[in-house]
Amino acid sequence: MSQIIFYGVEGEARRAHLFEAAEAQAIDVREVEKEEVGELLGYFAGLEGYEKTGDKAEAPDEELVVFVDLHSHDLQEILLALREMGEIFPHKAAMTETNKDWSFARLVTHIRRENAVIQAWSQMMAVAQEVIEAQESEPTQARDEALTFAKNLRLKGEDIEEDDVREAIRRLKESL
Repeated sequence: MSQIIFYGVEGEARRAHLFEAAEAQAIDVREVEKEEVGELLGYFAGLEGYEKTGDKAEAPDEELVVFVDLHSHDLQEILLALREMGEIFPHKAAMTETNKDWSFARLVTHIRRENAVIQAWSQMMAVAQEVIEAQESEPTQARDEALTFAKNLRLKGEDIEEDDVREAIRRLKESL
């Protein structure tokens, strides 16, 4: 059963738009309350074998919208419908085999960190392009080392942190 599970969405209009877009596609909607964020995502999705645990966790400040069992086309449709209503949810995720066993608080924190890395990475790529162009016209050891540092961040895989990318940006800028 397709479902949207959301947390921390403020404003009646935003919430109403979320419900309206979901209803148009016959998608169930479930809100996670602050006192529930210690529960597992699988519980909120109604998966067999997942019961309420009563586990507690610190309630994150960020909002999160989680899509459960939506096919790619359906997901794109609902995101487009929301966008047409003027709603953009920067923190969103799909339920996976891995995150269904995570507390909702852990998922919110993970998505927040992941989004921060992605935004920093985008900034780093713009600076790296400047450094590459400068390196082509006037090569220096500092630029080569900064570019190597930035390139090697990929080796960290899922262990990469926003601070790692910010350090690469700092080194790249210093090399200019």
